[in-house]
Formats: sequence, C-alpha cells, structure tokens
Amino acid sequence: MSVHLTEERVAAALGVLAQPEGETPWAELAAPLPLTHPDVCAVIYRAAHPQESDDVPTLQAEASRARIIRDMARRDSYMDAFSAAEELVATLPVLPAGTTIHNAVWHSEVYLSLRYHADADAVREVAAHLGLDVIEKPETQAKAVHVVAEGTSSNGVRFEAYTIIDAPAVEE
Repeated sequence: MSVHLTEERVAAALGVLAQPEGETPWAELAAPLPLTHPDVCAVIYRAAHPQESDDVPTLQAEASRARIIRDMARRDSYMDAFSAAEELVATLPVLPAGTTIHNAVWHSEVYLSLRYHADADAVREVAAHLGLDVIEKPETQAKAVHVVAEGTSSNGVRFEAYTIIDAPAVEE
C-alpha cells in the first residue's frame, strides 16, 4: 500500500469523516488498523461473510474503516503515478499517443502505460533512452506483435511503453 499511509494520517481522516449509522464507533475498535493490502481485503471480506458468533456492527465498522484506508492508499497511488507520468513525459525522446494509469481496487500496485500508436521504433527509442529491454510478443490470433519495454520510475511506479504492430506476413 502507500508509503504515505501512517496511523496518524488515517486517524486524522477518520476524525473528520462521518461514520455510517449502526456501526460500533471507530474509536472503540480494538483491532489494529489494516495498513497492508491483504489486511484491508481480509477485513472487508470478513464483514461481507460474517459468522453467527460475530459482532456485526463491529465487523461493519472495521470494514468501513478499511475501505477508507484502501481509498486513501489508492489516492496516494494515483498521485504517485501522475508524478511518474510527469517525470517520464518530461524526459522522453518520443511522446506517447496516450497515457493510462491502472489502479484497480483488487490490485495492490498502480502501474502506468505509455501507448505508442503502431510505432515500434518509438518504443525502441524510449527503451534505449531509459536503459530498458524491448520484448516482442507475437499475438497469433490477432496477427499482431505487442512491442513493450517495462521499467520502474524513480518513485517506484511500474510502467510500460508499448505498441501493437501488424505481424510480418508469413510466406507460404
């Protein structure tokens, strides 16, 4: 999860947010804050699948708190990815046709895609500039080749520069 996520920051956020009615007050929860992606997922899952002996208002409070923590971490990840995109685009020798941030709720890490429209040479030039290897992955059903270079920005965000080009014609 986010390197910016601290117990103090979470406590400050919880202090200003309205808690859903019917839950055990957050201040009364004995369970520690879930500060890792697996812990957040486990808390949310447990609240969605309570056992007969569980205190449902407490499970709901822990889950609402976990969702807030998850959203704080995702927000931080977006900001890290925007920063990485700014850093990369500012220095790239060839500008991408598009940039996409992938930050799914079910995945613990953000990553950035820099798309080059049918331009394998641009991907190769970017890879050379950044000291990355280029991988060509044939996609036989689409009769195309996925040309990609993968790396990690200075702030730890994974990224890929990629394009899809037509596969070379096969002589019969």
